[in-house]
Amino acid sequence: MDAADRVRKVISDNKLSLKDFSEKIGVQYRTVQRYIAKERALSSDFLQAMTDHMDVSASWILSGKGDKYLGEGPNGRTSNSDFVSIQRFDIAASAGHGALSESEIGTGHYAFNRTWLARRGLNPDDLAVIAVRGDSMEPELYDQDLILLDRSQTSPRDGDMYVVRYSGDLFVKRIQVVPGNKVELRSTNRFYGPIMVTLPQGETSNALDLTFIGKVVASMHEW
Repeated sequence: MDAADRVRKVISDNKLSLKDFSEKIGVQYRTVQRYIAKERALSSDFLQAMTDHMDVSASWILSGKGDKYLGEGPNGRTSNSDFVSIQRFDIAASAGHGALSESEIGTGHYAFNRTWLARRGLNPDDLAVIAVRGDSMEPELYDQDLILLDRSQTSPRDGDMYVVRYSGDLFVKRIQVVPGNKVELRSTNRFYGPIMVTLPQGETSNALDLTFIGKVVASMHEW
């Protein structure tokens, strides 16, 4: 059973027609048809709509792991106290040549299991969910993937993945620390070359045109 099959299962569990389901979550009928027919990958907006309107875990849809429903549903009740709400922001970190940030306004929330976060040493107050745009981090991250960002971790560590603002654009890149007070912003996709940035003397994280927004601690494929 894949993600599209699990969406179909939710529709069946709730005894909805495809038309009723599309109206309930506010997604166009033809778009839902394409998802169900596996003609296109599920978008982050579609997953958000299912979370908001059906109380379905985006993690379960994508992976089949964990609880299906966040609240009351055919699968039984999951205590709300077991979950914490993390805000999604209306910005996109480019995994390509760079995308100007959109307005940094919260556009919804995702529910995360408190135990899952605690095991990873993550403080919910420091976290945010944003989308990825572009293909330079494939196959680690794909266009429209959601990532979980820890905004308290802004000092670059060699080999880790960060969201950075560089020359006014947001990027998601792996960091390579280079001798001489430099960092290299690296893509996973070999068709994109690295970006070398020199940090001001005495600085360990930010240059005049480079700011570390936070460390990527998980993607939608993991939660």
